[in-house]
Amino acid sequence: MEKTNHTKALQLLNEKFEEIRLRNPRWSQRALAQRLGLSSGALSEILRGKRSLNLKTKKRILEKLEFSPRERNDFLEDDLIAPLEKPTLEYMQLSQDQFHLISDWWHFGLLNLVKTKSFKPDIFWIGQRLNLPAKIINEAWERLFRMGFLIKQAGGKIARKHPRLSTSDHVFNLSVRKSHLEDLKLIEKSILDLSPSERDVVSMTLAIRKEDLPKAQDLIRQFRDEFGENLETKNPNEVYKLTVAFYPLTVITKEVHSHVEN
Repeated sequence: MEKTNHTKALQLLNEKFEEIRLRNPRWSQRALAQRLGLSSGALSEILRGKRSLNLKTKKRILEKLEFSPRERNDFLEDDLIAPLEKPTLEYMQLSQDQFHLISDWWHFGLLNLVKTKSFKPDIFWIGQRLNLPAKIINEAWERLFRMGFLIKQAGGKIARKHPRLSTSDHVFNLSVRKSHLEDLKLIEKSILDLSPSERDVVSMTLAIRKEDLPKAQDLIRQFRDEFGENLETKNPNEVYKLTVAFYPLTVITKEVHSHVEN
């Protein structure tokens, strides 16, 4: 069996597995193998560097796991036919930061936690409030300061700012997709762990005209804006997230235009 060196791709895959386990300690190597469509033994050998990561396997992994643009570039680096001109380190870091800001829910969770009256600028306190390991909180904390979303004022008080994002559509689309997938996990967790008095999950099934979907999207956005204006307060003590999902249960049909001879 071919033994490989510890490439960037192998290091990234191990880091991705560690990242998943940090968020969910019950997540096993067997579960990761099932998601990737690999046998548990094959994945074990890959993670230990005893089996090669060929291009076909890499592409399968990229389809099943969420990598930032910089991570995707590093993951495929050994398979590039010719070396490409790399963007500057500053640009790559910005792209990485913007991807994680949008895709990982705890960044905006932390930014809103700052506004609560009992907030403490302490990594372990924040980790307890968001139910996340200190390592994840520390990375988010440093990222938010690096991007200018958090600043330290006189007297050591932490304040939130709202700088503009300049992420590309590619980065934005990848990060939003990952964010939506994380939302589904959060909804499931709230249903399992919280009483109905602490959360509200409702649904409605209705028959509509496909042409009215833009109208539905506008109504949802209007509701979202009005909801935020009515509930955000000067003295908050908890951080909640609103997720509204409106999607087809039927296979969307394409218009069929028939031509009739006159």
